Amino acid sequence: MTAPRPYTPDTLAEKWACSAETIRQMCKRGDLHYFRVGRSYRIPAAAVEEHECPTSALDDCAEDSASTGPEPMESGGGIVLRHARERKLKPRQ
Repeated sequence: MTAPRPYTPDTLAEKWACSAETIRQMCKRGDLHYFRVGRSYRIPAAAVEEHECPTSALDDCAEDSASTGPEPMESGGGIVLRHARERKLKPRQ
């Protein structure tokens, strides 16, 4: 099986619906792995996949720490909002 062809900034920009300059800036900042062919940038397909779907060591425990939403209040009340007291302007000197 052959490896997928690397992306150019133009083709990747079309895929991600952004500008080619944005892709080049991501490469320069180190957000996206790339290599150079002369003066041209090439982004390996593996680097694109890694950027689109990053994995983490915490992925194994994501189910255990998933948010279930806000906890119901024990008192049965809702959210209480208070207004901040009005600030008095100091006279100009």
